[in-house]
Amino acid sequence: LLAGKCEYGFFMLMQLISKLRAAKPPRAKAGRSIGLNIGKANIVGCEIASQGDQVTLEHCGRAEVRAAEPVADQLKKFCGEMGFQSKEVNLSIKGYGVVIRFLIFPKMTPEEFASSIQFEAEKYLPFSISEVVLDYHINAQSSRADENSMEVILVAAKRAEVEKLVKSVEPSGLRVKAVDLDIFACINALEFSVPEMKEQVIGFVDFGAGDTTLCICEQGTVAFSRDIAFGGNDLTALIRRKLNVSQEEAYRIQHSASLPEGEQRAVVEVALDRLFQELKLSLNYFYNQHQNVTAVSCFYISGGFSQCSVLSELLGSRIEVPVKKWDPTEKMSLGPALNREALKPLIPFLPVSIGLALRTL
Repeated sequence: LLAGKCEYGFFMLMQLISKLRAAKPPRAKAGRSIGLNIGKANIVGCEIASQGDQVTLEHCGRAEVRAAEPVADQLKKFCGEMGFQSKEVNLSIKGYGVVIRFLIFPKMTPEEFASSIQFEAEKYLPFSISEVVLDYHINAQSSRADENSMEVILVAAKRAEVEKLVKSVEPSGLRVKAVDLDIFACINALEFSVPEMKEQVIGFVDFGAGDTTLCICEQGTVAFSRDIAFGGNDLTALIRRKLNVSQEEAYRIQHSASLPEGEQRAVVEVALDRLFQELKLSLNYFYNQHQNVTAVSCFYISGGFSQCSVLSELLGSRIEVPVKKWDPTEKMSLGPALNREALKPLIPFLPVSIGLALRTL
């Protein structure tokens, strides 16, 4: 496993999957931690300090990714501008090379399963087991299992993709302390700011630039996850093509504070409906697989794409579940370099980086 074999000294085992467990929200210890979310469109980072139960967001910010410039150079400049004090960072990975499987096995002891998983796992993965970092969690709270079976959540990340990410960061002078999955980092941040989610079945959707990630949690444990190949970049491209406008104008329409009835709104609604259909199909699949589960009480949304003015209204109508935007900083104090008003435009972009920073406090 990567924790024991990787020369970079970072870890995924247990850190990777810890948010699958029904544990209490993170209890801060004295320390300082940085989360960096390096996406297709943006670099988002935050530094969090803790003392006892007091958690303080000291610095955070966002910068657009410049394709022609090495990632390490961009990170060095970004961290300097943000005023980050630590050189240790937590990173995340998603998309190609990441696999999450929800599997049913005959009931056995944890020791029996641990001795067999290395032989069993490969049949459920699109990669050789020698190519991946592997972890698993026996979900004792699953509504899918009965007295003779158990649900196992299997997580694998392609080792080459993890090492590629780390190597892209190293020349910046930063030291990678942990690597997690985007979706687990988001759930970590959500659990911290909305602890009551542990008593409910909730949905979470991260609307990113390159894709959209859906996750459903059952009493604080991840029960379903899916990446959908449609993101903010796709919506911008569709608006541009259908309305014959520039890239800048398409982006403005997408993020307009309001879209009155008319051609622009109609184009946005048609484009979004394709995505909502996939989310609805995924929700129905979840219910078919978890027939004893209670209904999803709420969908929490985040991501830069979630700023589209009509998205939450249309999504709630389409899936017939309340939709809420949320603020991962609301239960944190702010350091002297930040204030609530200036922070508002950053809120949709912060869940991954905040969840990463909370991971190692």
